[in-house]
Amino acid sequence: MSADLHIHTTYSDGSFTPQEIVDKAKNAGFKTIAISDHDTLEGIKPAVEYAEDKDIEVIPAIEFSTFRGKAEIHILGYFIDYEDEFLKKKVRKIYDSRKKRAQKMVELLNQENVDITFDEVRNVAGDDYIGRPHIAKLMVQKGYINEMGDAFTEDYIGNGGRAYVKKYKISPVEAIKLIQDSGGIPVLAHPVFINHGEPLRKEDIKEMKNNGLLGIEVYHSKHNTENANYYKDIAKKLDLLITGGSDFHGENSPGVKLGDIRLDDSHVKKLKEKR
Repeated sequence: MSADLHIHTTYSDGSFTPQEIVDKAKNAGFKTIAISDHDTLEGIKPAVEYAEDKDIEVIPAIEFSTFRGKAEIHILGYFIDYEDEFLKKKVRKIYDSRKKRAQKMVELLNQENVDITFDEVRNVAGDDYIGRPHIAKLMVQKGYINEMGDAFTEDYIGNGGRAYVKKYKISPVEAIKLIQDSGGIPVLAHPVFINHGEPLRKEDIKEMKNNGLLGIEVYHSKHNTENANYYKDIAKKLDLLITGGSDFHGENSPGVKLGDIRLDDSHVKKLKEKR
């Protein structure tokens, strides 16, 4: 059996509900999955409860978007206490800022003659957790662009684009501490893919370890074999846990499938031993 420890649901920018994710993962032969939505805890409980009689384990997780200067670094937190009040309060603050960000991007798109409303985007998302993929999907539906990727350009909502709005920022150190304080295990996500920054190297990761980082996502759907071997070597040299996941978003991230990454159960066992 195997695990996929990086999956998104409709509670962030995925296209499948937590329940649908559990069913899909079960059908794909997974023993363990992690619901790791961006900056929200809301998808965890529905998945955990639905999986209780499905013979598949759901690890509660979160993926924080953090910033070091302009570089956007994602930190995964595994086995977090998703009922922890301080964690919930901090996540709510991030959630509220995300909603305001989406509203502002819609306003800027209106100024670029893209006639969409926040309510329309919310309907696409299904709730107030709105990310750029939901805006892009609506733009496709209304005929402003041909495919979702066309929205992520300088003309629209690509990083630095005319309708782009910066995220509310927390630092990697702050995210690591939030995860630790809620009983979780902080892991660096997809270290090759750092928005506005270069792939992270050993010294960067060593510095993060000194601040409490416990693992690296070595295996990822966008890591090639060379990338995986490079970060596996760093993990061993720095005595960090090795994790992996597809970063599945459903139709919101075409080309990435459940099953693209299958993490060996031995790594899940080591992750559990760190709790």
